[in-house]
Amino acid sequence: MKRYTLLILMSLFAVLGVSQESGDAWFEQANAAYNAGNYDSAMALYGKIVDMDMESVPLYFNMGNACYKKHDYPMAIYYYEKALKLDPSNEEVQANLAIANRAIVDKIEPVPQSFIVKGWRGLRSSLSGDQWAWCSVALFALLLVSVFLFVRSRRVGLRKLGFFTGIVFVLALTLSVVFAAQLKQASERQDQAIVTTPTVTVKSSPSDASVDLFVLHEGTKVDIIETTSEGWSKIRIANGSVGWLTTDSMLPF
Repeated sequence: MKRYTLLILMSLFAVLGVSQESGDAWFEQANAAYNAGNYDSAMALYGKIVDMDMESVPLYFNMGNACYKKHDYPMAIYYYEKALKLDPSNEEVQANLAIANRAIVDKIEPVPQSFIVKGWRGLRSSLSGDQWAWCSVALFALLLVSVFLFVRSRRVGLRKLGFFTGIVFVLALTLSVVFAAQLKQASERQDQAIVTTPTVTVKSSPSDASVDLFVLHEGTKVDIIETTSEGWSKIRIANGSVGWLTTDSMLPF
């Protein structure tokens, strides 16, 4: 039985190794095609990596760049947004996303955020989810050092240092764990989308016969509030306006 288990594990590792090597090879070939100006070929190769359920910030960033070069701005925005879901702190992706957003029709002013909400989101987005997770590990190690100082030290000064630094590390550890968890959940949810239809009318209810509210154009980012089995999604745009769109008129991420 142990022998069969070992063989199965070895087979799985071999498959994973081959998949990783194939992904790396396709990524290099896609980058070469991109540098040569063959953007369609580059996208086809990048797509093979995505089809293997592999994803990374460089992959989505390069796909966004290839789409931008093809003047396919909605898809460029889509891939930049997917990259930012993995690492919201990436300034290069943020810069290219801002450039792509200037190329689309809709310029929607977002609802002003309170100082607290803006500060919380800004601090959370200062690192990626993985980076916050590593911060949690480091802070936990420092917390253990503080506990050791407080429990084992015979000097009053060191005991006080261990106590107060321990409190600071507990608060910082809690914050980093919360940020890592929130970013992890956000990367797994498909609660946003990019409009891919050139022009689409947002409805007051999930029906073609309902009242027209406003018009959106391709490349606009929306939040998905809910989705029906009849192929409609309730959406919210950056200025807070809410309405219904057909699900096939946008691409969730």
